[in-house]
Amino acid sequence: MLRIYVHVGVPKTGTTYLQDVLFRNRRELARAGVLYPAAYPEEHFDAVVDLRDMTFGGFEDPDLRGRWERLARSATRWRGHTVVLSHELLAGADADAVAAATYSLAGHEVHVVLTARDLGQQVPAMWQEYVKNHSTVEFAAYAERLTRAPRKGKAALVFWRQQHIVEVLRRWSANVPDDRLHVVTVPPPGSEPALLWRRFAAAIGLSAEEYDSTPAARNSSLGFTETELLRRVNKALGDSLEWPAYEATVKNWFAEELLTSGPLSTRPVVPEKLRPFFDTCARDMIDDLTTWGLPVEGALADLRPRWPDPATGTVEDDAVLDTAVGAVATLLRERADLHWTGRGGQLVRRARRSPAVRRLPLPVQEWLKRRANA
Repeated sequence: MLRIYVHVGVPKTGTTYLQDVLFRNRRELARAGVLYPAAYPEEHFDAVVDLRDMTFGGFEDPDLRGRWERLARSATRWRGHTVVLSHELLAGADADAVAAATYSLAGHEVHVVLTARDLGQQVPAMWQEYVKNHSTVEFAAYAERLTRAPRKGKAALVFWRQQHIVEVLRRWSANVPDDRLHVVTVPPPGSEPALLWRRFAAAIGLSAEEYDSTPAARNSSLGFTETELLRRVNKALGDSLEWPAYEATVKNWFAEELLTSGPLSTRPVVPEKLRPFFDTCARDMIDDLTTWGLPVEGALADLRPRWPDPATGTVEDDAVLDTAVGAVATLLRERADLHWTGRGGQLVRRARRSPAVRRLPLPVQEWLKRRANA
């Protein structure tokens, strides 16, 4: 019987880092009898989108149908002793999706691993992610919406469905015994980056030191100023871009590449008047987990918010303008590199001398000639 660990997130708890470590070390893991089934980095994301029947911006990708069953089949056919599946979108899975996931892994020893981080960091991190997915909600308004009872509105419903760690574990516990539920706390800011990997590895029975846990150089997280600029861009764009175009151009390129290419500002800080609410939520979750008695790698005390000085989490219009100017300058440089006639003509002239180009149809060769002389 296989032991299958399903890492369900939650989002913004170092999940991308952990998935990167697992993916980069998948051959070493396989030699040790552990499977991380992924031919490409986004394979688990695609499978979970299929499992949850999710759409983004109203668009459904028909190519993803059957991806979860394919992933589950790869897992259950493994001839080693352990399998690890991981994606943070599993944290938001409803009862039907949880049942479908565990049913597809039936006959094996399924464990659930949940990574958790304090709400003081999660609220700003999730706002940033919300804005990267086309939201125009200001940070203060976003944080305030999370405190309303009863929960209502997309921002609050999505946040708490994914971030209330006790509720996430309760949904999975309907199909997975308590002794197979594991909690891994994210170390506090300033900790050694690899400490999270060591805690996660301990939860799934791996010797952490045997694998390369160096963090990837690229970080797609934004600071307050960069996220505020993106929010204003979203507002200006309105609904002019359909989701596939927005995802490729605005989210993946403008936000996650261009705006992260230089030094980043600090993250926003939850307003002081709202902090008692999140302190109480954190205390209640810690108390529930303590009573529940689930195994924990790390310390539940890591889930208590550590509130920085509010002055470190503010943004000024001048800062947003400076960031916008830098982004526009980069855009102009890139356009100049692509379209500057002199350089373009040189590239075209070099292309025309290529033997491969001489085999093109004559009309195409004539077009290249005209471009070179433009």
